[in-house]
Amino acid sequence: MLAASLTAWLLAACSPGADDLTGEVDGVVVDVVDGDTIDVEGVGRVRLVGVDTPEIGDCGYGEARAQLAALVLGESVVLVPGGVDDRDRYDRLLRYVDVDGMDAGLLLIEEGLAVSRYDSRDGYGEHTREQEYVQADAGATDDRLCPAG
Repeated sequence: MLAASLTAWLLAACSPGADDLTGEVDGVVVDVVDGDTIDVEGVGRVRLVGVDTPEIGDCGYGEARAQLAALVLGESVVLVPGGVDDRDRYDRLLRYVDVDGMDAGLLLIEEGLAVSRYDSRDGYGEHTREQEYVQADAGATDDRLCPAG
């Protein structure tokens, strides 16, 4: 608990002002909170645009978080704007996360670890990669970790 509080404080203390985050921003991922949220040095908490992964305690949570960590933890990423909103209701920065030229959110969808969500179909407005995400979700394997309930 203390470590998480210290990490949050350090991220906030080292985060640039909101004006510095309007375009693409590079940063190193210092923590993976869950399958769709990361902490980026010098930026703060970032929520991946257009994807949804299981919440803690839900089937598939560990796998989604582990795969995102394998993709981005300790890596330099490019945070790319593309959603209608800049921040969510929890004040997380909303961005696509590209690592080594690959879209981390799209990879999670293609692997069946995330679904395409929080887009124009849900009343959030269309994001710039929405069509690609929806197509990937439709084509994702039926061998998803968790059976539909």
